[in-house]
Amino acid sequence: MTNLNSFKQAATLFGEPARAAMIWELFEGKPVTASELAMAANITPQSASSHLKKLVEAGILTVSKQGKYKYFVYARPEIAVAVETLANVFSAPRELSRTQKQVRAARSCYDHLAGQAGVQVTEAFLAKGFIADHPTQPREFAVTAEGLDWFGTLGINTGQLQTAKRPLALKCIDWTEKRPHLAGSLGAALLQCYLKEGWFRKVYQKRSLQLTSKGEAEFKRLLNIDVKP
Repeated sequence: MTNLNSFKQAATLFGEPARAAMIWELFEGKPVTASELAMAANITPQSASSHLKKLVEAGILTVSKQGKYKYFVYARPEIAVAVETLANVFSAPRELSRTQKQVRAARSCYDHLAGQAGVQVTEAFLAKGFIADHPTQPREFAVTAEGLDWFGTLGINTGQLQTAKRPLALKCIDWTEKRPHLAGSLGAALLQCYLKEGWFRKVYQKRSLQLTSKGEAEFKRLLNIDVKP
């Protein structure tokens, strides 16, 4: 009954259009002010305040104050996975614009790589035996011994990631590709690595990511895959 009540509460919170718009506005993981969220939802600041209070009380968002402004973010990374999954379930096939094609090709899903590139890299990890389906947790990947070593060559301390409260390797169903990409603390660490090494560049004020010629060459060298820009 507890799970059913939680589901009903989540459905009520996510199902209200203004709250849904504000939740989606926070998807990139950056703190957003209450006034910006009000504009995104096309409602008054007073209405936004009421909605945001409910989302904070439900544990979906957290709020911090800096000066006279309140900033909101997801309370847990798993909220982003839930949002991505809901977008996947209810998205309808349609002709994609140029911007939408860029988002589909490569984008950040909260804090990890998604889109065609994210799925392609994840499937390469599976083919190489660096990750595998988790034997007991269907929503997670298991990282193999070979994977621990390989990710270490990228400078990723998987031992440290395993001690975090966040799951190491989550399966996040990609809303454009309908297949899982790698999320969790490992997925986040990999995206930071890609950005630091210059394999991808962030596109200003957009969720899409731009694959660089260096990234294209490195994915070919290390994983033997052709990730196209």
